[in-house]
This record gives sequence, C-alpha cells and structure tokens, in this order.
Amino acid sequence: MSEHGQLPQELDPDRPSGARVYDFFLGGGSNFAVDRELGRRVLAVAPDMRLSVLANRACMHRVVRMCLAQGVRQFLDVGCGISSIGTPHELAQRLDPTARVVYVDSEPVAVTHGELVLEGNPNAAIVQADLRDIDEVLAATDVRRLLDRNQPTAVLMFAVLHHVPDHDDPSALVRAYLESFAPGSFVALTHLTADHAPEIMRAVFDLLPTDLHPGTLRSRAELEALLTGLDLVDPGVVPIAQWRPERGDLDLQPAVPLGYAAVARKS
Repeated sequence: MSEHGQLPQELDPDRPSGARVYDFFLGGGSNFAVDRELGRRVLAVAPDMRLSVLANRACMHRVVRMCLAQGVRQFLDVGCGISSIGTPHELAQRLDPTARVVYVDSEPVAVTHGELVLEGNPNAAIVQADLRDIDEVLAATDVRRLLDRNQPTAVLMFAVLHHVPDHDDPSALVRAYLESFAPGSFVALTHLTADHAPEIMRAVFDLLPTDLHPGTLRSRAELEALLTGLDLVDPGVVPIAQWRPERGDLDLQPAVPLGYAAVARKS
C-alpha cells in the first residue's frame, strides 16, 4: 500500500509477481491469491522449493554475519524482493546498529512494502531501479547518502542473477558493482541451477508465465567463470545449504539442490 492507502499504480493484482511468490514461500503476508496459487503449483512439481527458499534466506544470514565479522558495515542488496522475514538490515543492525543497508528492486510492491518497513530507520532505505542500470542505482539519493564508495561494501545478489540473460553480461555486472566500492568489498550470490534436477526445473519453467521465467539456469562451472578475477571465499561455489552451514541450518537441506551459493572478495 502507498502512504495514501492505495496499491501502487503499476500493480496488477491479477498477475503473479516473482517477489510475491517468493514471499509466499517464506511464509510472508505480502502476496495475493494469484501468487499463492502459482506457488502451490510450483510446490506440486518441486516439493523442495519452499525449503530451498528458506535455505536461501538462512544462507543470506550467514553471509551478513561473515561480512560483519570481516569489518564490513554497509550492504547493497540488489534485486532484494519484498522485505519479509529476516531481512539483512534487521540482522546487521541487531549486531551493529550503525550498519547501513540499501535495497534495490524494480518491483513496485517490493519497493512500496520496503518503504513502509524502513520508515523511521535512518540507516536503511530502498531504491526502485533495474539492477542492470548501475549508473541509476549508484546515483540514487539514498545510495549516495548511506554508502561510502571508499569503504568496503557487501553487494548481495540473492536469487536474482538467473534473471539476467547472458547477453546482459552478468559477469560484467558483478565486476561493475564491485569496482564501484573499495578493496575488501564482497559479492554474495545465489543462483538457480539445473545441475542436479533438470526434470524438476523444466517442470517449474513450464508453469511460469514468460515474465516470471528465471531466464538462465547456470552450472557450477558457469558461476565460477562469472566470478573470474575475484577471490572466491571458501567453500567456493556449492549448493546453497552447504555454504558454511551452522547447527540451526541442519533442517534446511533439500533432498535435491536447486541452486548454488558463492561469495567472492575484491582484492
């Protein structure tokens, strides 16, 4: 809802949204019946999808804690989706109230919801922009206000780069974001793959409208190549639930991995 109690003008409540379906998988409340219906159809062919989404969120928490332990105090979460349960700013600012977080998304519901969630938080903001338009992202008022380009920054790209086709050069996109910040910056990503379950992913694709199609499923080798020139953080490119799992994450192990996680550092 907007500040006047109206839905964003760009919103079509009769069409599912990737951000809102993801919110449904997380157990959030910022979704419509059309999103829940699509989510249930996806779960019928990919029963581990909800577990994979929860594992993705748990992985994000581990990454944020690791970055804070490395002295990083500012985060740029591109393609953030809806600010639902367990968001980066909640975790980072609980551990260090001075941590600064800027979210970026092009989905109007995600942005409107984020503005409501972040109201009154001077160290967090959300920007509406296409993550591929780096100049627009970095020129945004809140990005310039909150993120010091001369300080190490963690660029979070969770479950978003599979929406970036090869002709948009996701590798160059990653490098361009990191080149905008100081040495010691990190990029963290998760990415859907068909390496382990091609039939399941094909069935999921068949259910999705064209505008929600994940685009490009990449292999482990392709993701390693995408991060060429950066220092991969151990354990490298691994199934999402296997990226530095902690004791509380043991119940978030899908039977079949549907995505990879990786973190890399700019020297």
